[in-house]
Amino acid sequence: MECWKLCNRVALLAVAFLCGSGVLQAADDRPENAEPQAADITRLIEQLGSPQFATRERAQSKIQSLGLVVFDALVEAQHHRDIEVARRASYLLRGMPVEWSVATDSQEVRSFLRDYGQQGREERLSRIKQLATLKKSEGVDALCRIMRFEADVVLSKQAAIQLMWHPSSDDPPEKNAIARRIKETVGTSRRPAARWLRTYSDTLVAPDATLDVWENITNEELLTLARTPDETQRSVVRDLLRWHVDLLQDLGRDDQVRTNTIRIVELVQPDREELFDVVDWAIERKAWYVPGLLAERFPVEYWHDALLVYRLAEAKRKSGDESNAQEVAKQALSMNPNQYDPHVAVARRLRYERQMFDWAEEEFRLLLEISGDSVRNELKIREQLADMLSDLQQEEAAASVLEPSIALGQKDPAALAAAYEDMWRSAPSPAELRAKIDHWMGIHFGREGDIGKQKEFLEKALAVNVEDIDVVIALYRVADDSKAWRQKVDSLLDEHARRIESQMKELEQMIATSQDRDVRGVINEQFAQKNNEYAWLISNTAGDYQKAVACSERSLDIVPDSWPYQDTLGRCYFAVGDFKKAIHYQKLAVEKAPYMQQMRRQLAQFEEALANAASQDN
Repeated sequence: MECWKLCNRVALLAVAFLCGSGVLQAADDRPENAEPQAADITRLIEQLGSPQFATRERAQSKIQSLGLVVFDALVEAQHHRDIEVARRASYLLRGMPVEWSVATDSQEVRSFLRDYGQQGREERLSRIKQLATLKKSEGVDALCRIMRFEADVVLSKQAAIQLMWHPSSDDPPEKNAIARRIKETVGTSRRPAARWLRTYSDTLVAPDATLDVWENITNEELLTLARTPDETQRSVVRDLLRWHVDLLQDLGRDDQVRTNTIRIVELVQPDREELFDVVDWAIERKAWYVPGLLAERFPVEYWHDALLVYRLAEAKRKSGDESNAQEVAKQALSMNPNQYDPHVAVARRLRYERQMFDWAEEEFRLLLEISGDSVRNELKIREQLADMLSDLQQEEAAASVLEPSIALGQKDPAALAAAYEDMWRSAPSPAELRAKIDHWMGIHFGREGDIGKQKEFLEKALAVNVEDIDVVIALYRVADDSKAWRQKVDSLLDEHARRIESQMKELEQMIATSQDRDVRGVINEQFAQKNNEYAWLISNTAGDYQKAVACSERSLDIVPDSWPYQDTLGRCYFAVGDFKKAIHYQKLAVEKAPYMQQMRRQLAQFEEALANAASQDN
């Protein structure tokens, strides 16, 4: 591959573009005697198809010397009527080296652009997507550059789409600044995606005025897919239409939203992954009709996948059609009869991904019926169902589900150990299972107002699980204000707080003296766990709340982004009265584990407290 050398006549133009001053500005500054250059380029491109070998080679060499100035002309020449011209234009484009990174790029942007041109299509697309995720719109200029000079037209369009999707500020001055950056960097490029970005920059400033242009752009890309599919992809058209739908939705154009959403549905192929992708996208945008349309269009593929059928039921439920939702859910439940593994996968996804807890419960209960002679499988299902029910504050039902596990574990300890190992949990003894049930029953009786039974069951639970601080917290919350009970509970609380503090000091000393890095890592995690344990205990009861905050923050320093630890820190800030920070950390936890209803209830509690405080201030 020959090396490109920019001649003095055009080097300034290319460098100016790559430094962000823009092709348009550079072109406007050219002297009058440079104007014929466009005609010269056209002539040189025509000579690529000359019957004379020497003429073709001279033209190719001259074009190479012009560098990036000829980029747009070469892109268009790929569709030249002369096959030889088109072939050589494609060759020249593929061989054109581009300095993707410039001095004004941040270090992070430069790292994504390093060796970009030497990567395959998938890796280049991955880097494009990563550039779009950078904060403060850091990747905007680089994405414009890729759109402008990426020889692969599909990747050029992907760069534009990813830029349009990137999270940007809602602040008008910042939007205007981004719009200016885009226009300057895109310049006068004639590539299709350049028009998208110029329109996008206008949309940032005055979105309503660009709607007709977007309608034309999407129509043109649909035609491109139909007529010259090598110049786009279904995924590009789909993402462009999705962006357009989101814009229309933001502007309240509901009639156009539905029309364009149906255009997306019409692009879908009978591929399972694609069906899920479109269905989930539609449900997220409350386009409840989409799963039904896809079920009608692809009945074979749709009605043979229980999870897709449940998505249809979910859409009906969320649209207010509960009766039909239940009917569809029954059909999903009846699929894959007597097949354990498919129903396990469905039950877990209904709980963890979709939060359709009642349907997940039906799947789990069906699994109890079909688990057959496998004690190991039955123990796993009972644990998972009971865990979900307790999180839903259905403690009595949870206890009832888990109760048979005690006898099963006593009869087959190996199955008990294997079942919990499968779930990455330490296997409880039958006595510990009983304590867990007693804990739930204590909470149940407390909710029923039976304080006597509440105390009885909670104390039985603590007698077995002597370090279970959740039981201590439950005892602290017993609605008994008698002096004797409060003294007993306060003494219990002090005992457990001192125990955890002692364990923390011991672990800290072990970390300081250990010479083995791997061992220190394990001890560090245990230290984080104990800090979190102390913070959770104190923030839910009484004590030094500021110390609880410090311990909770320390646990997150050791294990960043841990949602259980973020949940604790939210509780700690609530305890000290900083409701805004409490809500911030609680939201982080809920985002990572949206299925945890206890955390959602805690978030609602914090938000209510903030609202009450605001109303009192007013």
